[in-house]
Amino acid sequence: MGILDAYDKDGTPVITPDIVYDTKIRHADTCVVTFSHNVLEKVLDEFNHIVAGQIGSANGMADVYYLPEQDVLFFMSPIGAPAAGCVLQEVQYLGDVKNFVYFGSCGLIGDIPGDKVIVPTESYREEGFSYHYAPPSDYIAIENHELVKKVLTRHNIPCVSGRSWTTDAIYMETDNKVRQRREDGCLCVEMESSALQAVSSYLGVNLYIFFISGDIVGDEWDRADLGGHRERDKQLFAFEAALLIADELRTERADN
Repeated sequence: MGILDAYDKDGTPVITPDIVYDTKIRHADTCVVTFSHNVLEKVLDEFNHIVAGQIGSANGMADVYYLPEQDVLFFMSPIGAPAAGCVLQEVQYLGDVKNFVYFGSCGLIGDIPGDKVIVPTESYREEGFSYHYAPPSDYIAIENHELVKKVLTRHNIPCVSGRSWTTDAIYMETDNKVRQRREDGCLCVEMESSALQAVSSYLGVNLYIFFISGDIVGDEWDRADLGGHRERDKQLFAFEAALLIADELRTERADN
């Protein structure tokens, strides 16, 4: 037995969010999710918000917010596939969420400009979480990438679409792996997208995800914008782009 045998399509989960949480939170169709504390601080400082509820773990409690003018839930996700994927499932249950709009930073491995937004079309599954939610495969398709790119393009936001590489181990992105993934058409490396797509598909909800560049992962590592003011500015801009996607989803709902 191993990770390739983890998907149990006929089994019934023993632990589910409804037996972990006693009460639900305020409902919204769409939830916008950041991984950046800079974005969290900006939103809480500049946007009208209320605390819609909380999610918790042994690390403590974390707030989920409702932004009334934008009619979205909002929270900061933990980093890494297992934590991010479990929290998505919890928030989906607690808020009856139909759409999740995620954005975060990534490491560039393809030869693309660092100022372009990256929209993943497929993600290489070099993490363990997704194999519990979907049958084993090298890649998982990111289902709503076309809408993400359409919205970004309509608003003149430079973007490129292509494969991504999701990994669990940032310190084991070896030169051999980088070359393999680049040859396979991957543009970037990150830690969540394949897992988030797998759990979203399992739950029957929609994932919309895109990335901005932080570092450059090649034969040698280049910190580039990672942790600096330029990455912070990109993250804040990405939040505004995520709201554009949320607006598109709200418009589509009204038309239907």
